[in-house]
Amino acid sequence: MAKRDALGATDTPLYKQLEQSFIADIVAGRLKPGDAVPSTYTLAEQYGISRVTAVRCYAELKGRGFLTARRGGSTTVNPNLVLPGETSRPGPADSFEAWESGGFDNCLAGLSLKPPGELVPGKAWLRTMQSVLEGGLLEFSGDAECLVIPRLKHALAAFLIRTRGMSVYPRNIMLFDSKWHALAFVADHLLEKGDAVAVENPGDPLLQRALERCSPDLRLMDLDREGAVIERLEPKSGVKLIVVSPSAQLPTGVIMSERRRQQLARYAGQNECVILEDDGAALLRYGKQPEPCLFNKYRDALHVGTFGTYLGPLCQLSYLVVPNHLLARMREGDDVKTFCQPRLEHFVVARMIESGAMDQVIFRLRSTLTKRRHELLSLLFTEFSNVLSVNAGVAGYDLVVRFHSRFAREQLLKAIENCGLESRLLEHCYFEKSERQRVELILPLVETGEAAGVHCNVIDRLLAMKRQLLNQVEENFAPVDSIFFQNLPTIICAGQPFTI
Repeated sequence: MAKRDALGATDTPLYKQLEQSFIADIVAGRLKPGDAVPSTYTLAEQYGISRVTAVRCYAELKGRGFLTARRGGSTTVNPNLVLPGETSRPGPADSFEAWESGGFDNCLAGLSLKPPGELVPGKAWLRTMQSVLEGGLLEFSGDAECLVIPRLKHALAAFLIRTRGMSVYPRNIMLFDSKWHALAFVADHLLEKGDAVAVENPGDPLLQRALERCSPDLRLMDLDREGAVIERLEPKSGVKLIVVSPSAQLPTGVIMSERRRQQLARYAGQNECVILEDDGAALLRYGKQPEPCLFNKYRDALHVGTFGTYLGPLCQLSYLVVPNHLLARMREGDDVKTFCQPRLEHFVVARMIESGAMDQVIFRLRSTLTKRRHELLSLLFTEFSNVLSVNAGVAGYDLVVRFHSRFAREQLLKAIENCGLESRLLEHCYFEKSERQRVELILPLVETGEAAGVHCNVIDRLLAMKRQLLNQVEENFAPVDSIFFQNLPTIICAGQPFTI
């Protein structure tokens, strides 16, 4: 390993400088897969740094897959590490075909509503779990186990009253392992053969596919600045379930106007259909309180939410809030407890809500996203005002931008592909695509891997795309040869020569 004698010469943290140096040695072949690296004590002594810095460096390298360690053994370069230009090393993953981890994961799951890696509240989750485990799990064993779900329902009811202003009791709440389980449950109990479901377009791509399995007859509602266009739904057309996200639409972040909410309620009442309100990222509205939910205002409105919006991969538990007059119908023929058995994560989530840790997590997320949005908007208005405009999203983890119509669609798509931004196209969230629709991109406010400079890389790609587009415009409007003007005839106008 090459000697590192420049640590501390820049503003970059020492652990990050050391990490980048390790990566450079691995890529250059000075450290090969399987080679042992010095212990943290040796590394700290060698470079005159604290052991905490060395531990942090190794933790980052392990998290990114460059290093691996065994309990009681030495730390080595990951034997299965695949470097640029190499083919994959033999291993268990070779049994999977390429299509199994292809476009669906990259284009759809990557756009689902979840915090980027840098914002996942791992420390808060671990602290709460540690406090639960230190209690000896006495409240999670024996006869007390049956009280875990009721305890979470009581905590969640108080949370929804406090944060969403909902008039809800624990009996109105049903818990599920994921939002997709909740959707399937709603479809099983509310839809019959031949019933249609209305969804937003564009919308959550995973939500659309889950609903398509429940009902092949999907009616699409276009979006504008006021939210879903309810006027497009034909009356008495068989729609029995309307799925909307009025407080923070995914992926656009648009909030449904009061006029559209009244139209929605009027249509649902006249056509005897139920509204399923997806709360999405309502609590992540930038700089303001979230919009009131539909549950309180309209009789036949269900409310679905998931902790995965704020906790990411740590917990995907979801909840469904059912009004009193629909409870009996939703419980017919099924034992609700079969959908969600007591587990440790239920206890951890209940403790986070009761201790106020969940409120702190959401507050930090909202503050960070608000700050990043202001920074990104300032950059976009300064550097890209002649190329694109920003859509009216006011909540969520992303910002949608729309390219000006003066650029041809084929020209834009080619430039996007050349700059490696095709996975961020909004058209991946359209259930039905149109050749006439404008080209739009979904820009993350906080990109996964931002510590490694990925977020800056997105901006660099946008700048490269801007240069490419403007160069093409200049080529299309090249100046006319001056010889053409020299050959024009001259006439006398008001006693003065004038060239036509």
